[in-house]
Amino acid sequence: MVEYNSIVIHYGEIALKRGRRPYYEKLLKKNLEEKLGRKLRRLRGRLILKLEGDDWRILSEKIRKTFGVVWYAPAVYVKKDVEELERKIIEALREDNVRSFKVSVKRSDKTFPLTSLELAEKLGRSISNNLNLRVDLENPEKIVWVEVTEEGFYFLFEKIEGLGGLPTGSSGRVLSLLSGGIDSPVASWLMMKRGCIVDLLHIHSSLTHDEVLESKIGKIARVLSEYGLGLTLHLASFRPFFLKSFELPPKMILVVFRAYMARLADRMAGKKGYLGIVTGDSLSQVASQTLENLYAVSMFSQTPIYRPLIGMDKQEIIDLAKKIGTYEYSIQEYRDCCAILARHPETRADPRELREIWEKNNLEEVVEETLKDVAEYNF
Repeated sequence: MVEYNSIVIHYGEIALKRGRRPYYEKLLKKNLEEKLGRKLRRLRGRLILKLEGDDWRILSEKIRKTFGVVWYAPAVYVKKDVEELERKIIEALREDNVRSFKVSVKRSDKTFPLTSLELAEKLGRSISNNLNLRVDLENPEKIVWVEVTEEGFYFLFEKIEGLGGLPTGSSGRVLSLLSGGIDSPVASWLMMKRGCIVDLLHIHSSLTHDEVLESKIGKIARVLSEYGLGLTLHLASFRPFFLKSFELPPKMILVVFRAYMARLADRMAGKKGYLGIVTGDSLSQVASQTLENLYAVSMFSQTPIYRPLIGMDKQEIIDLAKKIGTYEYSIQEYRDCCAILARHPETRADPRELREIWEKNNLEEVVEETLKDVAEYNF
């Protein structure tokens, strides 16, 4: 069994940021250190975590869920001694029951006297001669990756795919409207992937906030928090709007409710400094998400509304939800406010009519009443 002593962590998009590259690298390093509770070293084009006798698999899941990481691998560090590198690789491969291999070298330290191809050929000959293995550059049973860095060699046998994207915190803070369905957790996750710190706002029909926290809403928030550096879940009661809903035109109730959600999130964004509101809208997926309705509802928020799922179909969203880990909770039974109000809703709301209904029924006061009882839970 290979005794790994390091984890090599690579990033992709960050490296293209030119003048901002050091900022993104340092932020990714800081995020990983906070998640792992360990110090990392920043070398050219990669981050290095030295293992201190612990199993790399214990740390693997946290690294995998860190945005900005393109791939990572358990690795063996060897000082800059080619003979020692050969010996260590041969020792590791001796335990593998393989017949063919290839060596792939990446040289970031250009002061090293051998080119990538020269070192690969030298290692390949030595491994082949010592272990009687066949070099196969097209379809090898085993690939030996070697990285030549300024501090020494790292060799590895597998690459684990990361999430990519940008480091958490590089794009500001947004507030995501979290429903009880499949879509909104995925929308939140996609904004996280683009570097946003995402907090959640859920409007519920339960008797108490604590009941909601114990429901699938709390579970979804907990899953999402694993991808960032924690998050805040805001819970607001549906009761003030529900009492007013009996006075509203039945066909317009759902659209008015969505305007109420947008306005409530807008007020919270202004108060807490969020740079955007996130929703799980997918164009025309349901009756309330027609272009006309989205346009009318958007007028009730001065804060930009971001809809990362707008062009995705349901199956694409479901596949992402399964990948993220929220799907199994999202499909659990739950009294979602939109489901309570959805009775043959208007599909082409007139913005002027919606504004008249809003003002006639003093819905700004309903927003004020809701804001008086918003609970915060940190994950």
